[in-house]
Amino acid sequence: MIDSVYKGIVKGDVVVLEKGKSIPEGTKVIVIPDWKMKKKPDFESDPFLTLNEWLHPIITELPGDFAHQHDHYLYGTEKR
Repeated sequence: MIDSVYKGIVKGDVVVLEKGKSIPEGTKVIVIPDWKMKKKPDFESDPFLTLNEWLHPIITELPGDFAHQHDHYLYGTEKR
């Protein structure tokens, strides 16, 4: 989880943070370039971006007791 975000600019092999921002000496950091954060979605590699191609059609009419009796409707078990 990201608690804080610090912005800066790379100068040589050093990241210079925005004016007024500091991180304690010796702190381990992960640097993600700004352009990576604005990357466009890759529809070819992410199956969740193409749900309509693999997701079963949505059922619009369900029995009123579907939530309580879902095993009966999905697997044919006896109603409870």
